[in-house]
Amino acid sequence: MDKPNSATSEFTGFLNAPPNTSAEWDAFSLFAVRATPGEATGAFADHALGLYLSGRHRIRREMAGRPVEGWSDPGTLNLTPANVEAAWRASGPSRAIVILIPDAFLSRVISEHWEADPRHIELIPHVLSRAPVIHAVASRLALESQSGAPPERLYAESACEFLAHHMIHSYSTLSAPPPRVSGGLPARRLKLILDYIEENLAQPIAMRQLGELAGISTRHFERAFRQSIGAPPHLYVLRKRVARAQNLLLGEHGLTIDEIAVRAGFSSSSHLSSIFRRQTGYTPTAFRRLHTP
Repeated sequence: MDKPNSATSEFTGFLNAPPNTSAEWDAFSLFAVRATPGEATGAFADHALGLYLSGRHRIRREMAGRPVEGWSDPGTLNLTPANVEAAWRASGPSRAIVILIPDAFLSRVISEHWEADPRHIELIPHVLSRAPVIHAVASRLALESQSGAPPERLYAESACEFLAHHMIHSYSTLSAPPPRVSGGLPARRLKLILDYIEENLAQPIAMRQLGELAGISTRHFERAFRQSIGAPPHLYVLRKRVARAQNLLLGEHGLTIDEIAVRAGFSSSSHLSSIFRRQTGYTPTAFRRLHTP
C-alpha cells in the first residue's frame, strides 16, 4: 500500500473503528468498512463513493440541502462530490465499500477524453441509488485490495480508470439530464405504498392492491407510480426482492437458497437465480461466496 494521503486520514477519522481493509491505487483510496457510523456530518476533500454491502437499516441523509430517506439495501450507492457537506443518521451499522477519488484524477480524464473544461463540469450527488456497474467494479476492487500481487495491482489501476470514465458518463453534468416528470403520486400516498411493498415482499403483491392504497384505478396507478419512481411497479418490486435476497445471502448464512427465495418473495430458487443474475451479474451462490470473508 502506498503512503496514506491526507484524504485517507480525513476519512478514517469519521469511522468508529479502523477499516478492516484499505488500499491505494493510482491516487484512488479504497476502504472496506465493517460497520458504518450511525451518525456523522462532514465533507471530504476527495469525491466519495460509498456502496452498501449488507446490514439493512433505515437511513436519513442530507446532502447539498436535499434530505433523502431510505434503506441501506445491498448495492445502493451514495456519491458525495468533493467539499460538499453531507449529514447522515442510520438505525444501525452496515458493511460498506468506500472509494475516495481525487478531483485532479477526474479532471485529467475529462480533459483528455471528453475534451471539456473540467472547471465547468460537476459530479451530481446521488443518495441511495442503484448502481450495478459500480457495485461490480467496487466489489472486485475490494477483493484485489486483499492481495497486492503485481497482476492484481495492474487490474486495479485499470479498473480505477474505468470507474472514473463511468462516473463522468453517468453521474456528472456531462450526462444527459433525466426527464422531468409530473403527475406522480402524492408524497404521503407514495410512502404508504412503498412501505406496504417493503413489508409484504414475501407475499404476492397485486397491482389492484397498490391501486386501492393509492386511491386510484389500476391503470392510472401504474402510470403515476412510474412517474414518481422512474420504474414500473413490477420492476420496482423485483429490485426490492433482489435486494432482500442479497441481504439474506450475506446476513443469514444458515438459510438455503430455497429458503431465501421464499423469504424474498420468489416462486422458486430457479426464479430467484434467474432474476438475481439478470440484475447483479451473479448467481445467488456466487454472490454469497464473493462477499463472505
